[in-house]
Amino acid sequence: MRIAYGLFMATAALLGCAHALAAPYPTEEQLRAGIVAAAVVLKTEGLEVEVLDAQKEGLNRPLLASGLRLSDNVCLVFFNTRPEDGLNQFFESISEQDLPVWLKAMAVHELTHCIEQREAYVRNRFEKVLPPGYARDTVTVQGYMSVVKSGAVEGWGEVLADIASVLYFQQAVPAQWMRFTRRLVAMRHGLAWKWPDHDTSVWLNRIIEANDSVAANQSLFEKAFELRRKYRPD
Repeated sequence: MRIAYGLFMATAALLGCAHALAAPYPTEEQLRAGIVAAAVVLKTEGLEVEVLDAQKEGLNRPLLASGLRLSDNVCLVFFNTRPEDGLNQFFESISEQDLPVWLKAMAVHELTHCIEQREAYVRNRFEKVLPPGYARDTVTVQGYMSVVKSGAVEGWGEVLADIASVLYFQQAVPAQWMRFTRRLVAMRHGLAWKWPDHDTSVWLNRIIEANDSVAANQSLFEKAFELRRKYRPD
């Protein structure tokens, strides 16, 4: 079975004191519920979602990971309930009330990796998935896979997925989306020294400043592709 993988690394920035009613580490039930709720955004994309226990599948990735099963275009989303250092601190810094929103946004992040993988491996739209500077007109699937395996575009993919999470915040909690996004920015930037490829703060800060959002008739994922190019650092 061929699967292309993506990953949400939800590590914690030093955000000060935790809320009085801090959320505990997510349970299997909570993670499954977040993934299933987020999967609604894939309905118009024609992709099905399958939820799997990462530990039972032999994956050690923390919290959430995803992969597009290329044989049938099913987005596999793996959850891991094993507490992880860094993730523990993150969940301690948010309230129980905010937890469902965060888990759905994290799931949207994972679904976005599947969307990008489909654009590359199934539709061969390399001009859409590769950053400027690559010979996108002549690249092949094998060539794209080599670029991905090299790690050269890991940050590019994380930007797309985080932008999709922000667009989800705008739709799910429109009056509070900037608060959620600023916390995401703080998380990413605060740990850039450890995970530099996951520092999407420059893009996200520009989206906050521009107050850019999805049009009523526009796909959340298409908007994410658009904003990734529009707000690319000079």
